[in-house]
Amino acid sequence: MMKTRITIFLLLFSSTVLYAHTKSYAKHNKGYFFDVGIAFGGTFPKNVDPRAILEVFTTHGYQFSNTFSLGAGLSTYNTENINIYLQLRFNLRNISESRTHYTYIALRGGYSWSTWTGEAWGDDKGPIVDPRFGWSFYTKGANLRWSVFVAPSIYQFHFIPKIGLAFEF
Repeated sequence: MMKTRITIFLLLFSSTVLYAHTKSYAKHNKGYFFDVGIAFGGTFPKNVDPRAILEVFTTHGYQFSNTFSLGAGLSTYNTENINIYLQLRFNLRNISESRTHYTYIALRGGYSWSTWTGEAWGDDKGPIVDPRFGWSFYTKGANLRWSVFVAPSIYQFHFIPKIGLAFEF
């Protein structure tokens, strides 16, 4: 079980090492992008005690303009499942070199498979809808773009409010 958890974390964070180079992240240029991040939240199922959720994720895709991108991603909640999703993201401002922050909205939709529960792997499965509202920042001294977000997610028909932090490349 521990080997599976370690493998999931390594897969999600390996993309940062593979894509490290010296381009400027001051604005979103056309072309390949990816992000990695973490989110904290809770699930509140009926007739069951609330439960804390830790999400680790990565999204890879194409930036079509300064304001629109489309990507696909992989995430996990508490390493107990594997979530695969598509993401549409709209930056609410046309990003220029002089702007160090802006807001965005994103919509993720996908499917989840459990890694532990049920009689067989994947018995606990279902849809995911994850709308996000965030604020992206550029830190010039570190050439780093990062964002914070809130997401009122629906996971397997359970409401999961989340807050998160992502690093954008």
